[in-house]
Amino acid sequence: MMDISQKLKIGALQNKIYDQFDQDLLNILNGQMMYEEFYKHQLMEKSDYVPFNEAMCSNDTTVTIFSDEFIKIRASGHQVSTQDYETITVTPLKPLFENQYKCIVLWFGDDMFCQMNLLTALAFLEQEGYKGKVFFHMVKETTYDVEETEILLGGYKEIYEQVLIYHRLPEVKLMPVMYQGIRLYLEYLKEDNKITDYIRKHLGLSQDDLLQQLFSLFPHYGLGDLQYIKMIDALNRRLQKWE
Repeated sequence: MMDISQKLKIGALQNKIYDQFDQDLLNILNGQMMYEEFYKHQLMEKSDYVPFNEAMCSNDTTVTIFSDEFIKIRASGHQVSTQDYETITVTPLKPLFENQYKCIVLWFGDDMFCQMNLLTALAFLEQEGYKGKVFFHMVKETTYDVEETEILLGGYKEIYEQVLIYHRLPEVKLMPVMYQGIRLYLEYLKEDNKITDYIRKHLGLSQDDLLQQLFSLFPHYGLGDLQYIKMIDALNRRLQKWE
């Protein structure tokens, strides 16, 4: 949880950018939990904030981000109706779709889950021809320490397609944290990987105990209970077929 020192550091970063861009500033936070944490600590008073409520490391996607086809495929993958997907994911992002901002600040973690969301957000900005400033505030979600990087758009749409559609490692130079996230994502997609190996060896545990161990052992993947349960169920089905 965020303590007062982290709150002051985050506030100082926000004030620095706010002083430059005033109301023409949008903050995009990785997920509802981060959004609510910022709200609770009154860090969302001066400029616009929206949550990016997605899990792009799971399920199929499309070339055109947030198109009707994208929404349909993402909703199907998450096993929700398109209406629910619109409510949870699309509607909170309306300021991004409808307003013109001089600066967008992306608050995402350094784990694989967050990096695939960050890549998608950057690809979307390129897709829409965004010309303003972009900053990536890398948040360590266990401590809420923040590291700021200015990002120059260019090439992220192609990287998004290579990684999230064709599942290939790009040959271009990437931010180290994104490169690591992509490597973990491509490993995660394999039917057999470090996570499935661990699950296979510990299927005798209760689901709650196994989930707690997975959260503890694989924090760099940033996966939630839904992703892990999906992996456990898939592995159980495979093992039943072999019996």
